Amino acid sequence: MKQFKNLMDLTKVFSSEEICHNFLKDVLWGKKENGKRAKISCPRCGSNHINEFADFKRNRCYDCKKTFSVRVGTIFDDSRIELQKWFMAIYLINSNKKGVPSTYIAKEIGVTQKTAWFMLHRIREACQDESFDLPFDGITEIDEAYLGGKEGNKHSNKKGLAEKTPVLGFINRDTKKAKAMKIPSAKGYDLQEQIYKHTKEGSFLVTDSYNAYDVLSWNYKHESVKHSAGEYVKSKSRVAFKIHTNSIEGFWSMVKRGIYGVYHWASAKHINKYLNEYSTKYNTKDLTNAERFYNFFANINHKITYKQLISV
Repeated sequence: MKQFKNLMDLTKVFSSEEICHNFLKDVLWGKKENGKRAKISCPRCGSNHINEFADFKRNRCYDCKKTFSVRVGTIFDDSRIELQKWFMAIYLINSNKKGVPSTYIAKEIGVTQKTAWFMLHRIREACQDESFDLPFDGITEIDEAYLGGKEGNKHSNKKGLAEKTPVLGFINRDTKKAKAMKIPSAKGYDLQEQIYKHTKEGSFLVTDSYNAYDVLSWNYKHESVKHSAGEYVKSKSRVAFKIHTNSIEGFWSMVKRGIYGVYHWASAKHINKYLNEYSTKYNTKDLTNAERFYNFFANINHKITYKQLISV
């Protein structure tokens, strides 16, 4: 795969719509060998008896006689925006640690703010891959937080409302991976439900001293630090590692800087999409911008419509 260090390099690598379409076909259907692609199939009937037209945008199924684009079923489906602009938006959001607002994307790629907002949410939707549902094993730090935005940054119809969304975050020290999600409340049973779902029974959990975590010792090895007493790191002779929640607190710090400083406000409705974005950035922090860009395309088979986004 060709490497690039900035947006200018990206536009040189993907210099035409044909190059972008062929790259997408290589990702989704496999590269051509002996004139055929290994994974190509019709999105309507599933047949692999497909003809790729010379105009590169259209493909035809010999069995159901339907014509379709490689975009079908992906985040690019039903979009008239050129793939070049989509690729630029993907690069910009994934290469900026704190995120990028829709106003900036609109200006940089030449679309309306409304279109840029929709594109960014589709991109965030694709950030949640299958690994997000796999439970963590080993040493995992857990912490809850409240996210929303500063009062002055809210829309006028939201001001004065106590709209802080409770969220729960996990960081596994062994894999150095993070995941986070919205929770109904920070009460014990809501926290415990997510912890049981996202961590393997018997693994080692580290939390703060919030009493909702006390019952974890029934099913897990559990240690905590008491921040109210000035305790942030501690050691125990029977534990071979430092007991702290510094990693997950650092993750929340990154998320809050992004939401408050870049996006200014995030509704409870869309907060999981923002958490997907920041979890993916944390999990790919050791990759180059180019590697992060290519890595993103492994999970683009997500489609969300504008109607679904704005529905209550």
